[in-house]
Amino acid sequence: MLLSSLSILMGAVQVPSDYLWVYSTHIILVCLYLIWSKRLIVLFLTLISFVSVLSSEFSTPPYLPLTTDSELLVDFDNKELISNYSQLGNHDARSDNQSVRLVYFEKNGVRRTQDDFSLTFSQSKFHSVESSQKIYQGVITRVVLPNQEGSWWQQNLYIKRQAAELTVHFSDEDLQRLEQKPLSVRGRLLAKLDHAFENFDYWRFSKALLLGQDDLWSERDTWMVRTLGLAHLFVVSGLHTGFMFAIGRMISRSVWRFFPNRLLLYGVTRWHCDAVIVIPLLFAYAYITNWGEPVVRASIMLSVYLCARMLALKLSPYSIITFALWLVLLFEPRAVLSPGLWLSFSMVYLLIGFCQTSTKLSRLLMVQVMLSTASMVLILGWQVAISSASILVNILLIPLAAFLWFPWALLSCMEVLIIGSTYSYEQLEILLYYIISFIEMIAFEWPLLVFEQHASDVPRLLMLLLVIVWVYQSPLKRGIVSAIGIWVILFSSMLSNASEAGLSLVNKNNKLILTEKSDILLTNTWVGSDISRLRLDSYLNTEQQGGYFLTPSNTSEITPQILLAHGVKWLILKQDGAEKIIAMLDGMNVKWLVIPAGGSLDFHFQKNRISLQHSSCIYSFFLLKSDTCKRVEKLESVLNYNQT
Repeated sequence: MLLSSLSILMGAVQVPSDYLWVYSTHIILVCLYLIWSKRLIVLFLTLISFVSVLSSEFSTPPYLPLTTDSELLVDFDNKELISNYSQLGNHDARSDNQSVRLVYFEKNGVRRTQDDFSLTFSQSKFHSVESSQKIYQGVITRVVLPNQEGSWWQQNLYIKRQAAELTVHFSDEDLQRLEQKPLSVRGRLLAKLDHAFENFDYWRFSKALLLGQDDLWSERDTWMVRTLGLAHLFVVSGLHTGFMFAIGRMISRSVWRFFPNRLLLYGVTRWHCDAVIVIPLLFAYAYITNWGEPVVRASIMLSVYLCARMLALKLSPYSIITFALWLVLLFEPRAVLSPGLWLSFSMVYLLIGFCQTSTKLSRLLMVQVMLSTASMVLILGWQVAISSASILVNILLIPLAAFLWFPWALLSCMEVLIIGSTYSYEQLEILLYYIISFIEMIAFEWPLLVFEQHASDVPRLLMLLLVIVWVYQSPLKRGIVSAIGIWVILFSSMLSNASEAGLSLVNKNNKLILTEKSDILLTNTWVGSDISRLRLDSYLNTEQQGGYFLTPSNTSEITPQILLAHGVKWLILKQDGAEKIIAMLDGMNVKWLVIPAGGSLDFHFQKNRISLQHSSCIYSFFLLKSDTCKRVEKLESVLNYNQT
């Protein structure tokens, strides 16, 4: 019923501009068919979709006359950026009040990002508020514009409807004022929890479980979680919203018992009580987690479900989820470009299809196997390898988190906020010691399964088809044949003994060593002060557009004169002493990449392409990349550009 409306919302974003005539013809034919078939409700929803598309997708892109080194005034309280447009050319074509993303770095190097700042061009306002204590003066150091077909960060700006991403440099005085700036209600709650639990080793995992914030994690923690396939457990997602839904239902049932029986005479049912209690609870959780997209999507799904039950509508689960998808795209058609949207809804559709026949324990275990396998297919290309114990760990940890860890940690947070004690969390910390130790042991001692990287989309489409067949054949055992077929395609490289890296660069005993198979080609301790001998261009076949160097063993030998004399464009650093020269490299626009102690960087040569694999980036989920992984991606892009 809703497919016609969904096609309009999705087509507005995905149809190329050259084929808009096909898109408009499709809309006309759909409307004529609905009128002819007298499906007035569907016609109404289709027209609403069309109005939503017209109001959001076909406006002229704004002109932003901003360049680097331009001055800006920032009002964090009102989320406003003020530019003195007189210093910019072509100000008559400027576009006021555009939403932009602000990026700045704190003194300790932490990157801060805030969306939806309004950008105003006004010379008079610029000078009138310049001396205000609430205003922060900065200089633009980088401007990134949205692009639907561009890199993933440009696509993210397009999806978020941000007219630009402005990186702004503030003075040390302004940064100090920012640190002392009063926090929002959400910020004060999080600060109080962090202060109360700062001495507990495993609060960093509990914080990620409850709030989806992994700011306390090390790269080691991130690698462990991604490798075990537990990312969905430590980012706010539909799973967490499901936990809150279950808690809300329990509260609702307790409240319902105290209601007088005569309420039933007025048509009030337990579903009305559920809707009144659970829906506000879901969106309150969405507020605490800063309106994370997965939480909002799951809250809409569950709210639609509760409303359908409250109104006694006889709708199939598929209809309810499809209507929730339509609502999400109605308010933001560009969400169709978000992989998280399709990952969330795909998992829900598969879950419904697999679970509708039985809820026995053995069936639930098979559900976890199916969901883990399906998620491997969907994330193929975003992650390099996964632990062989991933399914087992998910089977054990998801029920543990749902029935024990999540509610216990939630009660501990309420204890801190209400009476200020941490007694209950102290007991939870004892349990978490054994849980995290078990997880670490599995992550670092069990073998990894390396995904096959397919150049064509045909294997992925085949695996998606096998997943659908598996769910369709459920609960028949013949579906296992589909599962085996998926695993064979996923990990075929391990069955055929995938080729080793052509070159490997390792940091061993604080030495950078370049090897080919077992032969040592170069080490930074061999060359003394002659940095020219640390050039990697000949090994990478990039002599024409080179400039790739290892750092010498004595980092003090790296000077601006040396960098300029040898035309250094990329410098591979060891972790020890790297922070001393990074500021100089950034100032000279020299790109750099750190290989930590015990780490490695592998170069795989495939025809005319070079593929890189950093030991800290065995996962590469594009929304959660570390700074190191982003630099590896950029280096790989530059190397392959030089190859063509």
